[in-house]
Amino acid sequence: MSDSSKRVSYNPDVFEVTTIDEAKRIVLTAEDATTEDRWRVETPYLADGIGAYLEPDASSLIIDYGCGIGRMAKELIARHGCSVVGVDISTSMRQLAPGYVGNARFAACSWNVVDAQIDHGLQVDGVIAIWSLQHSPKVDEDIARIARMLKPGGGLYVCNLVRAAVPTNQGWVDTGFAIQTLLAEAFEEVAIEPLSAEHTSDGIASVAFIGKYRKRPD
Repeated sequence: MSDSSKRVSYNPDVFEVTTIDEAKRIVLTAEDATTEDRWRVETPYLADGIGAYLEPDASSLIIDYGCGIGRMAKELIARHGCSVVGVDISTSMRQLAPGYVGNARFAACSWNVVDAQIDHGLQVDGVIAIWSLQHSPKVDEDIARIARMLKPGGGLYVCNLVRAAVPTNQGWVDTGFAIQTLLAEAFEEVAIEPLSAEHTSDGIASVAFIGKYRKRPD
């Protein structure tokens, strides 16, 4: 085998899907609970935590960073009437998301569109990143983008694996980045909390965390 065939390269194609059901299985893998069970139990649990921390209302603009098909956006809009912009690397997830969310207060776009909006002055009230930063090959750039788009004092709510799981041509790879350290350097750390095993599973709760952060004043 040549050295070139052994090189590890990022493979975002794993996030490309054709149906809502296929998307759900990618967004919430079946780990030690089924995708449907995780979707049903975990979604309202995380929405409770996000709502209590960010306190969104009808005037709030929230970024769902790594939105998938808009699982959390749909729940937050239904509960709080806020507006949500979903950002995702997957073209097919972005195409499916508006139909899944089914609300005019939601829109989905790519990273480059958000970067252009930031360059034109976009600032948002809050950001959520649910099971997304762990999959990034350039997580420092993602964190910097989130910091740029947040208003001073704006909140960031993260649910993430402790370690990276980046999709590559050789499977899921731990790239070694210390996500909690990087987040604490970029934001004021408000709280680090464990996930409830009752609302996820013992296996998932043991390898993940919830982080609450706030953008420091300029």
